[in-house]
Amino acid sequence: MSSTLNTADLVRQLSTVIAIPVVPYGEDGEIDHDRAGALAARLVAGGVSVLTPNGNTGEFYALTPAERRAVLTTVASACPASTTLVAGVGFDVHTASADARFARDTGAHAIMIHQPVLPYMSPEGWVEYNAAIAHSVPELGVLPYLSNPAISGAHIAALAERAPNVVGLKYSVPDPVVFAAHREQAGDGLLWIAGLAESYASAYWQAGARAFTSGLANVAPAVPLQLLASLQAGCYDEAAALWRRIRPFEEMRARNQSADNVSVVKEAMHQLGLCRREVRPPSHALSRARAAEVTESVRPWRELVPALDEEFKEYVA
Repeated sequence: MSSTLNTADLVRQLSTVIAIPVVPYGEDGEIDHDRAGALAARLVAGGVSVLTPNGNTGEFYALTPAERRAVLTTVASACPASTTLVAGVGFDVHTASADARFARDTGAHAIMIHQPVLPYMSPEGWVEYNAAIAHSVPELGVLPYLSNPAISGAHIAALAERAPNVVGLKYSVPDPVVFAAHREQAGDGLLWIAGLAESYASAYWQAGARAFTSGLANVAPAVPLQLLASLQAGCYDEAAALWRRIRPFEEMRARNQSADNVSVVKEAMHQLGLCRREVRPPSHALSRARAAEVTESVRPWRELVPALDEEFKEYVA
């Protein structure tokens, strides 16, 4: 990573599907790093160019500090130099800043700062929190993860002014009207990423988002990439048709305040022979009935699962 941040180039690289890799476990419950590397390589082979190790689909809060760093190292080692890595960091300012520096030294191009889990968060405190972490790694691009509607466009603009390496943000408030209003209030110059994945990608695209995150990419990288291509081409009917095919799967992930978000993804991957279905508490593996529902939800777009899976299975055999 260059010591000088080229903001324009980084924004261009990030204006795409940003996949959040899962973390696979072995029978002993420990991270299966060989498989984690293979899964990251599969995403890249499937056409994904940006990965966020240690995102929520990667069970960020269920990993130890050492495990989070090990996951980042594994993913970085498995990907070609052309892959843009956005490392997830969070918790207290000291921990997040230390992990951000580790990400820089490991070859990441940017960090995604998880929204603070402290129950007492003021908008001004959110600005200070993200600015402090951003200042610890001026060489990296910074993408705050925002899911609190109390943070307005004015607060986002204030953060960008205080920390020039904040190049955009992962916006995960489930309200397209609020998104549009806050984006307008924040002004130009930031990349807005639809952080609620495919479900909100089209709606937020219309209001100015030019990237979206994806956990579904772990199952079939072709699906979000096809959705992105439709949006970029202005083929909104085509995008809507694809969204209708994946809607049952994404709605399963969103039920009960996203209780089974990662479990649904891992169950689909397990059924494809990609990894084990286990997740760590407080997540929980799906029941048989729910697993059968996953099978049915994937069926309408199963043909979009790439043929590279056979090569993957040979790699991890």
